[in-house]
Amino acid sequence: MKWSEGPGFNRLRFDTELKAFDGLMSLFVSAADRAKKSGKKVIAKGPLSPVDIIYAAGALAYDPYTHETIVHAVMNETISMTNAAVDAGLSPDFNPWNLMMVGAVVSGKNAVPIDAYSTACGCVDDQIKKSWQIMAEATESPAYFWDIPRFDAESEEWAIDFLIKELRQLFNWLTAQTGKKVTDETIKDAIRRGNRLRQDLIEINQLLQLSPVPMSALEYYMTQTFIGDYAQDTGELHQQYQVLLAELKKKVGQSIPAPGLKSPKPVRLYFMGEETQEFQLFNIIEDCGGALVGCDTRLSLYYEPVKEDGPIIENLARWIWKMPCNLPTRERIKVTLPHIKKQQPDAIIISSVVGSRNFPGAERLVRDMIRDEMGIPIISIETKLPCENIEKVKSEMKAFIEAVHINPHSST
Repeated sequence: MKWSEGPGFNRLRFDTELKAFDGLMSLFVSAADRAKKSGKKVIAKGPLSPVDIIYAAGALAYDPYTHETIVHAVMNETISMTNAAVDAGLSPDFNPWNLMMVGAVVSGKNAVPIDAYSTACGCVDDQIKKSWQIMAEATESPAYFWDIPRFDAESEEWAIDFLIKELRQLFNWLTAQTGKKVTDETIKDAIRRGNRLRQDLIEINQLLQLSPVPMSALEYYMTQTFIGDYAQDTGELHQQYQVLLAELKKKVGQSIPAPGLKSPKPVRLYFMGEETQEFQLFNIIEDCGGALVGCDTRLSLYYEPVKEDGPIIENLARWIWKMPCNLPTRERIKVTLPHIKKQQPDAIIISSVVGSRNFPGAERLVRDMIRDEMGIPIISIETKLPCENIEKVKSEMKAFIEAVHINPHSST
């Protein structure tokens, strides 16, 4: 079955004119076969846990939070799998991404085989740690948690020293799992390959700064998710990103807008906050006269390249410490705002997910900071599992985009 023929994907409108996206999705759905054929250990990681570390140890990174959810909930609509997560001990109040991931693993239906679990605990959602514990225990697999200190400029040197020690211990654990010794050279090589992918996404975002917008919302949103684990093949993912960039640059040169855009002058929207499983939202944005020009859900993994010259573990530690997802909310928004401004949005979407405790609690602060800095309209939406509250979201988005069309400086 072709990837686009999944029952959930049949509900969505994909850009069939964007040939490069088929290559990316083919890479996505072939993950299990490629992982098995590689003969390498597969290490499951959190969605915003740094990736290069795992490749430096000769293993393959895997982001089950994203992959299992897209395969089971979005593509195949097997949302009943969340029951298995609850039976295994996960709270039914957890966000649906964790419920889908844990449900897939504990029921033995995970798309990609997993040999061990390791993720950064740091400042990310505590639900990740609980979910990882349950998956590792249920499958009797090794697990390793490591910490990232919360960013505090006055504690920089202490924090970097601490993080360097954490990384060295993590590399020792990975070596025990893979049998591959981690050296400065393997770390440099992994970072070099990761930097190529980071640069690819930076360039894709640069193309979305232009008008007309050359890439449809759904394809752009999904393209970012591959950075979560490098699609188990950094070289092939880079090639696919390069094919996509070439195609988008050609469209830009010919002033060809994304075919999903329904308005000659769409409202330019920036999506921030929690990731959503409601992929129909991105079709709705375009149907209502909008265009997606930016997204911060994976920005922490490509906000800038890792410095390649000098002490490589220290360089990696400093990059990790400053990842936007590890910053307190106020500092995170200050760091994110320049990225938002580059995309020249007319309005902002702040996304939250039922059951998440990561972003929604600080939403008022985020709204105030963006409004004070940029003075553009903001809408807050909340989603659940696919199709659970889509009509409400559709109504809200339609009214919001229409209001921005009429009065671009209105507030919400």
